[in-house]
Amino acid sequence: MRVWCFTPNPVRERKFVVGSGRVEISAGGKGRNVARQLCAWGVPAISKTIFDALASGSDVGSDPRERVGWALVREGKERIDFFTMDPEINVTGWARIGKYWRQVLRKGDWWVVAGSSATGWPKGWWKKLIGDLQKKGVSVLVDSRGALLREAVKVGVDWIKCNLAEAEETTRLKGVDRCIRSLKGDETTGVVVTLGKDGLAAEVNGARIFVSAPQVRVLDATGSGDVVTATILYGELQKWTMERTLRAAVKAGAWNTKGEGNVAKAILRG
Repeated sequence: MRVWCFTPNPVRERKFVVGSGRVEISAGGKGRNVARQLCAWGVPAISKTIFDALASGSDVGSDPRERVGWALVREGKERIDFFTMDPEINVTGWARIGKYWRQVLRKGDWWVVAGSSATGWPKGWWKKLIGDLQKKGVSVLVDSRGALLREAVKVGVDWIKCNLAEAEETTRLKGVDRCIRSLKGDETTGVVVTLGKDGLAAEVNGARIFVSAPQVRVLDATGSGDVVTATILYGELQKWTMERTLRAAVKAGAWNTKGEGNVAKAILRG
């Protein structure tokens, strides 16, 4: 069993922290963040971006470059992001990406798709790929929004995770309860919607679960949602009860907002 974390729209980011003089440079993107956190907990997650899947090709589209991002963070108050345009990949490139994942993923593997996607994929591309992988015995968790997430819902992906704003954008509905009902595919084990400082709401195997968040002093919430995603997968690998997993996810996500780096494994206890 292997864990593969896929970032379909990576970014090279510069983060400016107001008042501290710090400038942090990182290779960002939700899949990369999830993989880093899992590795910090001893899970040898394999991080791949859309450009890794295209490495053997050349004609991939009009702009096959990784995005560049700038973030202005005011500790404990706000984060403002600026990005260059999403890369656009042509149909040939998307076919190559699909072939790559069908070749490398095996029965028993986990495939985590996290973040937005480069553009240009043919309609139904994500639905077809996820369905093919599930038939091989690959477990799939999708943490995204919009058209990508809608295709994942249609195929009944194993796990759905997003924040409330992403859920409402994807479903075009208001309210966490209505969103969760709409995001539940026929074969979906669980839907998890994060609610920021209020914690998270989920439906897992037909049972509704709400976990409130502890009060912490928030310095920088960057990546907290990715920590939640990593914890959901970690709990699955450890065969924890879902209540324990989701409590740990909220606790780890809240701790991350303190801005003290990767969440230590000790935070998951209790």
